[in-house]
Amino acid sequence: MTAETTGSPVNQLLGLSAYATVSAQARLAKDADQAPKTFEHIDMARMSGQAWKVFEQLEHRAEISDVDLLAEIRRYEGILDDLDARTRPTTWWERLTKTYVTVGIFTDALREVALAVGENDLASKVTDFGHGEWVRKRLAPYTDEDEQLRARLSLWTRRVGGEALGLVRAFMFTNPEMIADADPDALMETLSNAHKERLGTINLMA
Repeated sequence: MTAETTGSPVNQLLGLSAYATVSAQARLAKDADQAPKTFEHIDMARMSGQAWKVFEQLEHRAEISDVDLLAEIRRYEGILDDLDARTRPTTWWERLTKTYVTVGIFTDALREVALAVGENDLASKVTDFGHGEWVRKRLAPYTDEDEQLRARLSLWTRRVGGEALGLVRAFMFTNPEMIADADPDALMETLSNAHKERLGTINLMA
């Protein structure tokens, strides 16, 4: 075994990164399947493929570090189930913004956790696979012109964001080793502010 022993915060981070990445890959693939327009389907499928490439990179790191990645991933199985059950989208815009909100929050959270345990290289490689910028270009013109859509999606993303931030907060407080000496309240404030800024770029209110 390497210095990265099974169950260490670094290995747990590797498992969390892999779980988050494969979850994003699956969500983007599902969004691609539900996309109403062909170009949306293609773009989402491409993002899903990028997520899979990142997962393979994490697999490679685990292999060369002699880490049982599946064992590390199992720590987090089902962690998103309640959130998904409580935030089922009914329209394409709701689906699109749910992914925008959750992937955005979880990407920020993963980056902050990586920095907290000194994994600066991994933190620098955390990505949303281009989804955020794509949504901003796609959705912002509509929410800028359609007041009703803007109001409806503001309520929806406030709900989704609350659920996602609550999940991250619970994770940080029940897994304090994953944030080392970082202040969980300060981290949550950082994530909340980033979430509000992200919503602002598509004309929605947090």
